[in-house]
Amino acid sequence: MIQLRGVNWFGFETSTHVVHGLWARNWQDMIDQMVSLGFNAVRVPVCPDTLHGVTPNSIDYYKNPDLQGLDSLALLDRILQGLDARGLYILLDHHRPDCQWISELWYTDSYSESDWIEDLVFMAERYAALPHFLGIDLKNEPHGAATWGTGNISTDWNLAAERAAAAINAANPNILVFVEGVGNNPVCSGNQNHWWGGNLEPQNCFPLNIPASRLVLSPHVYGPDVYSQPYFSDPTFPDNMPAIWEAHFGQFADTHPVILGEWGGKYGHGGDPKDRVWQDALVDYLIGKGMTSVFYWSWNPDSGDTGGVLQDDWQTPWADKVDLLHRLWGIGSGNP
Repeated sequence: MIQLRGVNWFGFETSTHVVHGLWARNWQDMIDQMVSLGFNAVRVPVCPDTLHGVTPNSIDYYKNPDLQGLDSLALLDRILQGLDARGLYILLDHHRPDCQWISELWYTDSYSESDWIEDLVFMAERYAALPHFLGIDLKNEPHGAATWGTGNISTDWNLAAERAAAAINAANPNILVFVEGVGNNPVCSGNQNHWWGGNLEPQNCFPLNIPASRLVLSPHVYGPDVYSQPYFSDPTFPDNMPAIWEAHFGQFADTHPVILGEWGGKYGHGGDPKDRVWQDALVDYLIGKGMTSVFYWSWNPDSGDTGGVLQDDWQTPWADKVDLLHRLWGIGSGNP
């Protein structure tokens, strides 16, 4: 079993249509730095327009001369090839259908389920030759109207995930399908507030019909910097958290790969002081469960509510965040 020491590098899912930071640095230098810090996997969010080849922006071509003239799809090709060449595992994430907002469902009025599956299959086939292409996260953070196990085909995320997984596995049987949870759900779910994409509880009652060898459960979970959940104000915090994490997703770790696709926060560099306590407690919990494959949010410092591994200069890592991740992964700071 490979330990995925992952980080999210976002931007291809936004109106820049390329990973962020290329206005500040050379893209290959950033990948080299990721490797030097001990990362071996990158989750790359994308959106449909990026896949269809549009004009990117926010690139300093003096710093990145080899990217001159490339459209968004060619840029995605180049960046993924670069990650692969440095031995980094690649998880592609279908993040925003309109490159602006995270949708509740996997389809919208202007982007159909067939559009979605077509784009997933496109990625599965296009990058099949990359040895480190690990898998596809089907849809970022189902929530709101998204349900699991209600029998409503228009909102049941579990059924949509099964349809998408079947199409992907037919196109490329060698990659994994990462399936997130939903938010709060009317059936088979407890009453402790769930994060968008963080509720896997209905898997107990309505297990996904996806081959076990291809399925990864990939919840998202955050702390006080992102949203002030009621349980962060419990007088027993953070000791109350493991039972909540266990209910939301940890209970499945004995029977499925469970890999956090997103988690993070400012870790005391601004924001809520409790966030540092929360992250320390989560790492203790993950170590105890043996759930040490994760993707931290984010590499980018320009994530407003979490900050990043890098500081605002796009150069200097937060040493304490790196140390936290090294503790999770059991690697020494000098020996990634």
